[in-house]
Amino acid sequence: MKVVIQLIVCVLTIQIGFSQVTPAYKVSFNNCTAEDDIGTLDDNFVSPSVMCDCGVEADAAYFDEESDTIFADNGIKEILKEDFTFSMYFWADDAPEPYSLFSVQRYCSKDSAFIVRYIPSLKQVDVQMAKNFGVGVFLLGDLDPDRCWHHLLFTREDNVYSLSVDGEFIISDNINESVVLGEKHRVRIGSSPCLNDNETYTRGRIDEIQIFDQVLGIEDIQSLDLQPDRILTSDTTIFAGSSVLIETGSICSNIFSWTPTANLDNPNLIEPTATLDESQSYTLTIDHGSCIAQDEVNILVIDENSIDCNNLLLPNVFTPNDDKINDIFEISNDFIISELDYFDIYDRWGAKVFTTQNKQEGWDGFWNGVRQAPAMYVYKVEYTCQGDSYQKLGNFSLLK
Repeated sequence: MKVVIQLIVCVLTIQIGFSQVTPAYKVSFNNCTAEDDIGTLDDNFVSPSVMCDCGVEADAAYFDEESDTIFADNGIKEILKEDFTFSMYFWADDAPEPYSLFSVQRYCSKDSAFIVRYIPSLKQVDVQMAKNFGVGVFLLGDLDPDRCWHHLLFTREDNVYSLSVDGEFIISDNINESVVLGEKHRVRIGSSPCLNDNETYTRGRIDEIQIFDQVLGIEDIQSLDLQPDRILTSDTTIFAGSSVLIETGSICSNIFSWTPTANLDNPNLIEPTATLDESQSYTLTIDHGSCIAQDEVNILVIDENSIDCNNLLLPNVFTPNDDKINDIFEISNDFIISELDYFDIYDRWGAKVFTTQNKQEGWDGFWNGVRQAPAMYVYKVEYTCQGDSYQKLGNFSLLK
């Protein structure tokens, strides 16, 4: 049963990851309210017909009528004048024409506008930051067909605009001109001024809109990915006969299945435990009725007696350029480590730029919040494997 979204304003500072990051604007729909969680901007105005449904963590706004719109605070336009990070979740239902998810427009014009649209025929999201009809950034991103909830991340750093969708970097563009949003433009969540022109009304769910007045670092960006309907347990390696708990994010359906079901303690649980003597991949299928979500985890099983404790594997090159490929310098075969005393990285002057005792943690190329320059670095690792202590010392290159 869907209920009407109400308006409540409150003040909240959120904890993201291991560092405290406060968005300049955040609206969620928990408890079926449209909360301006920061309280520094004016109230949102919610059309009475906007409904409430299951969300990314709790509740979400549900749009399915022509009049469904949330008019957000116009102060958002001030945040978007400089560097920013824009984050939102959406669950797009099918429709005969494109429709808006978030827009800053006056009439159906692209002059000084910011537009986020869904294109059903292409299964794509369309993000535009336009100075006028022909000048601006016009970025398209494919949606993961195995997801129902999608996470969009759009950033501006100087005049470089970048789009990531479902945790994957899509594209960047530099227009070499600043875009200032129109003074009389309205900020809308849901249907835009293009309704009944070249767009239909919004159909689906929107949740967790956050706008930061800065470009976030890698860890904070990763922490925005709440991974609804996803398997949280990463592909992993275990010893034969060992067990691993398969954990998942939030799920809005109680209709799901695991494939295969062999060696799961209870395949009727959304988070079963697998006990394996040989390698296995498991697929989770979640049936939402109008949408099917799927995810997979691979569990590699090895013989404990075949381990070479001296053979700790680390790369000799890494490229922390945010392309999701080789962005983290980390231990590749951490499964051989029963206890990590330290994993330290030093620059060429001997300054320690990274340290951890978590064998699954790696270096992202930052030190004191600053991305480090391409150079040679040194690592030192001390660890326990099969009851004995080992050390490894080596060097590697950081490249752009």
